[in-house]
Amino acid sequence: MSTTPLLELDGVRVEVRKNGRSIALVREGSLAIGAGEIVCLVGESGSGKSVLARTIMGLTQRDRAMSVSGSLRYDGQELIGMPENRFRALRGTEMSMIFQEPMSSLDPVYTVESQLRESLVRAGAKVEGGMRPHMERLLADVGIRDGDRVLRSYPFQLSGGMCQRVMIAMGLAGKPRLLIADEPTTALDVTIQAQILDLVEHVRRERDMSMLLVTHDMGVAARLADRIAVMYAGRVVEYGTPPEIFDSGQHPYTRGLLACIPSLAGERRTILPTIGGAVPHPSQLPSGCAFHPRCPMATAKCAELDPPLAPVAGRDTACWHPGQERHLQDWSTS
Repeated sequence: MSTTPLLELDGVRVEVRKNGRSIALVREGSLAIGAGEIVCLVGESGSGKSVLARTIMGLTQRDRAMSVSGSLRYDGQELIGMPENRFRALRGTEMSMIFQEPMSSLDPVYTVESQLRESLVRAGAKVEGGMRPHMERLLADVGIRDGDRVLRSYPFQLSGGMCQRVMIAMGLAGKPRLLIADEPTTALDVTIQAQILDLVEHVRRERDMSMLLVTHDMGVAARLADRIAVMYAGRVVEYGTPPEIFDSGQHPYTRGLLACIPSLAGERRTILPTIGGAVPHPSQLPSGCAFHPRCPMATAKCAELDPPLAPVAGRDTACWHPGQERHLQDWSTS
């Protein structure tokens, strides 16, 4: 695995204009993904994970109400401000994306064959031995053995898990170097989730791809990630390796997420800890550190000043009081 970043984000900010004012959906996205590396982007719903993922793909920039600033470099190329025709040439070939809802991401009025064919043509993929056999081989690569039937099917005739396999095949059509998976198992049952995650990891390893995996499941991050970026209220608040995050998380939000993971070692009838409150709406962010209203370690300084993302104990953390020990009772159990 190379340590040279294939993708580098430095202070990425995404704003939307609404009712005459600018609202920051992503306030500071900073992370790096090396060649062949998996980075998991974790956090509660509403933290800005999907917006950041779509920004990497250049999808938010297409909306005139959105503006993107900071630096977003892919293989040395600055993507922010890149003309759409040049960005379009990267999508599907250099980078590709798998979305949350496979049933709604596929077009219901076209067969799988039609949609997969379009993906191959748009990506300029080299097809050997004819288009149809090539598509069947591509489906076989993602665990679909009856490729002929699936190619003739419409999305509504397939299960959610099968549709997600088709989406993965479409994402791999152009042999991208970077795959972005935005909570690819959210709409699937637990058994199918495990199969899809195994498939994604197998394909990534076989093709030596880099991956950004967006998830709210810390267990998935622990299993797959080389590095983990914890995101809260539009910014990355901690970024490190799984041992750094799970064994000695420095940010109170990271520690809160870990405290909420059920454990079989706990006593029966023990109330599962939760983080009180909710992620604030981007238009109603509190002053200072956005997490301070929910944080048991917060001080007056936290309410006044937003901490920078800075090196702490071998990883990057945005906190004025990193690593402070508090008992789990400090987290709300209501």
